[in-house]
Amino acid sequence: MTEGQEGAAAAASDDLLAQSWGRLSAALVAGADAEAFSGGEAAAANSRHLARQLVMALQGQLEHGDPAHPTFHRYEEPWVPWGGPNPDNVYLRAPIDPTATYRVWADVAGVRELIVSLVEGDMHLGAFGVWSERTLGELEVGADGSLELWVSPDEHEGNWLKTEPGATQLLIRQYQVDWEADRVATFHIENQATVGVPPPGPTADGVAAALDRATAWVQASMTFWRDYVEGARGAMTHNAFGPPNTPPGGAPNIAYGGGWWELGPDEALVITHDVPDADYWGWTVHHRWRMDSGDFADRLTSTNAAQTHVDPDGRVRLVLAHADPGTVNWIDTQAEPEGLLVYRYVGTRTRPVPEAEVVALVDVADHLPSDHPRVDEPARRDQLARRRRAALARYQ
Repeated sequence: MTEGQEGAAAAASDDLLAQSWGRLSAALVAGADAEAFSGGEAAAANSRHLARQLVMALQGQLEHGDPAHPTFHRYEEPWVPWGGPNPDNVYLRAPIDPTATYRVWADVAGVRELIVSLVEGDMHLGAFGVWSERTLGELEVGADGSLELWVSPDEHEGNWLKTEPGATQLLIRQYQVDWEADRVATFHIENQATVGVPPPGPTADGVAAALDRATAWVQASMTFWRDYVEGARGAMTHNAFGPPNTPPGGAPNIAYGGGWWELGPDEALVITHDVPDADYWGWTVHHRWRMDSGDFADRLTSTNAAQTHVDPDGRVRLVLAHADPGTVNWIDTQAEPEGLLVYRYVGTRTRPVPEAEVVALVDVADHLPSDHPRVDEPARRDQLARRRRAALARYQ
């Protein structure tokens, strides 16, 4: 290649990258002009959410997007929420080529539960397929906690997930129910055709394509989850809860239920339900516009079977409120006047439907049993400090 040809090629590469950056910038500006980004504190939270979506998209497409040299992308961290995450899950995913063979391994000693799924892609991109799902109890694990899993189109001895032509991602959800005691495993993945072979360096075409995929990902995510939450807002009876079910694109082993809260600053929603006969159950706040789970490391925006007090009559009583009601099972709205509150049952044999009642915040105690535990300010601060330490320890 002559010096002139090299210069022309470099200029073309620069132009290609500049165009991709331009499309990404334009999409972010357009997104920040949407209805959700007007109005004080809500605009700040939604702007932060848009930036977080960009972080996740760029990580996924630029750093974890090569199925020939896959790496697990840890997502749904407190600072990168997307698509209604469960705060009791530690999420991993890796890209796969459905025609290739992958070895996945980890030491799962001390892990309470996990679900491994082969999926078509992301719901907001119209990819709802779920294939070859396994729970921890359905996998062979060594006496020392060693787990080895093969992912391939052809049958393999031992733990095997069969790929389908449409499968593009391997997802792993680990359940940390007792945040201070349940262990989180480190997973590894290798494409057997490229073990020990370094990936190629970046090219202008490859980076530009990744930037364009990230742009499309962010645009679709912001629109899909906004519309999803607004659809729930319009369809649900407010301050009430429907029966659980499994939505398209969700894990078949998980039943979801929910309701839309709408509360004044001096109101609370008292929620009562029987304890489900399930491998796991929990509750999570999801905020309007964003479908995030609140600042779950620092706030009580979720609770689960290990964290929730059950009254002597065998019933669970939760209090959803903007301010601390001084009760043991408080779920914090973060002062959001309305939003989505979701419950999840995993591996459930029963499906109790929660009951709910709006009461005055000052009268909450009158709607709970006399022996329902109270929590004073020092105890709450201790609870929140322990929660924060345990949550952040997952990601270190």
